[in-house]
Amino acid sequence: MYSVHDHFSRFYKKHVHLGTDKQRELAGYRDKNLERLNKGLTKLGYPTPYKTRNQGSYAMSTMVQQPDNDYDIDVAVIFDEQDLPSSSLKARQRVLEGVTEGGGNFKFNTPPKARTNAVTVWYAEGYHVDLAVHRRRVDEFGNVITEHAGTGWSKRDPMDITNWFIEEVQRKSPSKIDGADVDDCQMRRIVQYLKMFAKSRPSWKTKMPGGLLISVLVSQCYCPDATSDDKALYWTMKAIQQRISLHLAIYNPVETSIPLTDKTEYCNQVKEFGERLDTALGWLEPIFSHDCDEITACKSWKKVFSHEYWDEVVTGLELASKTVHIAQSGIWSATKSSGIHVTSSPDSNRFYGD
Repeated sequence: MYSVHDHFSRFYKKHVHLGTDKQRELAGYRDKNLERLNKGLTKLGYPTPYKTRNQGSYAMSTMVQQPDNDYDIDVAVIFDEQDLPSSSLKARQRVLEGVTEGGGNFKFNTPPKARTNAVTVWYAEGYHVDLAVHRRRVDEFGNVITEHAGTGWSKRDPMDITNWFIEEVQRKSPSKIDGADVDDCQMRRIVQYLKMFAKSRPSWKTKMPGGLLISVLVSQCYCPDATSDDKALYWTMKAIQQRISLHLAIYNPVETSIPLTDKTEYCNQVKEFGERLDTALGWLEPIFSHDCDEITACKSWKKVFSHEYWDEVVTGLELASKTVHIAQSGIWSATKSSGIHVTSSPDSNRFYGD
């Protein structure tokens, strides 16, 4: 396989990874909504959450850059059991009341809504914040249990998935301490590359699985490579495609009896993802050819990501493959190198870098 790891590294740093400034900006949206919730609940005479926790791709650090600012900021707001209505629907409606009451003069792009799994606040800039409602209660055996307010109350600690994923990344990724050439936490980058692939075409937006499903699939099928990210990505893509072709069901990695693909919609998304991966693997066949070169490899990955970065790389490589020749007449010509090099006389003009 012809590797272009250096190009992958630049692609990741420039177009995939979320920079510090953007992370601070998203944290600001999160904090403003938590302040709004607490202010509104207090005004209404209701108790406020005793604890909040980041969750989802924000907490797992698997967010990727979104040119349209379609960022999903997930936060768990956790109350004591006695501080919420016993109905999960009414608990979510209580939080919605708090957010709306605490809004003041703030104008929402779309009115906040108590959806099935969270209270969502949308912004005109494209961001949205999901406040997932949880309660802490003590069962008949004295065990402290955290439950999520969905269609009903279900046992779910908002930190379980995050902690699971962080441990998986640390355990499975190659480490520089052990002599790896790649940066640490490769498995997280593979998740991010696949999220970039899943959103690479506008028509795919609602047809691809969400970040959690992709993260679980990567964990199950991850093929680490200590020398290059592109090799790890290719073999992980192949393993995921084969896994999906055998079965579509995906289960919660912590509560393994709970299906994450419990709706036909989710199964269809996983199936679509597998089909798109199969197509992408076909696009990548040239990188295994004995005569593959850097341009051919980058053109193949360009098809996978459909991103302007790879257009620029291919254009640059094609220009670089042409060499400036100085004929005896002094005329310059830019032509593809024939492999023949002409040595200048000692008194001829020299160029920077000679």
